[in-house]
Amino acid sequence: MRDTVIVLRLDKYDYGLLFHFLNEKRNELIKDHLDTETVDNVLLKVIEAGEKKKGRSEYER
Repeated sequence: MRDTVIVLRLDKYDYGLLFHFLNEKRNELIKDHLDTETVDNVLLKVIEAGEKKKGRSEYER
C-alpha cells in the first residue's frame, strides 16, 4: 500500500507561519522533556521543500 502524499502551495508568509509554529512546538516539547521526533521530521520536510518556481503550464490563464 502506498502512502498518500499531500502537496501544499504556500506563499512566503504562510511558509513562515508554518515554520514558526513547528519550531515553537518543538521548543515546547523540549522544555517539557517530551519526544520531538515527529515534529523534527515535519520541520525538516518543510525546510527541505524550499522554493520552487512556477512552470509556464502552472499559471492560470
